[in-house]
Amino acid sequence: MSMEDVLEKSDKSCPLIVVDNQVVDLSEFLRWHPGGLAVLLANLGRDASADFHHVSAHARPGVRKKLRQLVVAEIDDVPLPEAWISLAELLDYVRLVRNSFAVQFDTERNPVHDLIYLGQSCCHMLDDHVRALLLRFSALLDRTADPVLLQQLDNLSTDAQALVEVSLAKADAITAASHARWIQQHCVTLLDDVLACSTAAARALRTSRAETAHHVEQAISLIEHWIHNTTEAMRNDA
Repeated sequence: MSMEDVLEKSDKSCPLIVVDNQVVDLSEFLRWHPGGLAVLLANLGRDASADFHHVSAHARPGVRKKLRQLVVAEIDDVPLPEAWISLAELLDYVRLVRNSFAVQFDTERNPVHDLIYLGQSCCHMLDDHVRALLLRFSALLDRTADPVLLQQLDNLSTDAQALVEVSLAKADAITAASHARWIQQHCVTLLDDVLACSTAAARALRTSRAETAHHVEQAISLIEHWIHNTTEAMRNDA
């Protein structure tokens, strides 16, 4: 199985992670994890080797035996071109960010708290991850990122922060819950679409060294349209 398959396909109904180049199916283990469900859900679709080995208890023979019982495949060892290695690392982190939006939202929790968490995550995503994706994607096409698009991204981040602050000032649970759900859905939609384009490109590179420019162009276009549509939606809601 390729890392792209794990990155793209893993979800709550098919909870896959990678540990030491082995694909682990957590379906029968999610509810039994001593560290809680959220820890595993936050790492779905990722290479969790570093986090796994960071916990000293995981070196115990019983833990290693249980892990072997959950292994369902090996990760393909076909390397990516050097220009794509750093992007693959970024996409792994983007998957972590995408997971965090699902983990943070809880209908049983105070919606004002949810809005704080999701609002912070949204601004962090815009300021760091979406910007980094635009820069990396543009570099793969041997060009610089569109400065107008980057400015629009900065403006959207400002609008998102303002939306959260206005909602918090009202201290209205219904409004907070609505905005929290809206932020979660919009951010997850973007990240899912970008991950789909990127994994398609990486998969093509691993299997046939095929041309990937159209996948990269598609990812940039998706981000551009998302920025425009989300900006319009936020301002109409203001």
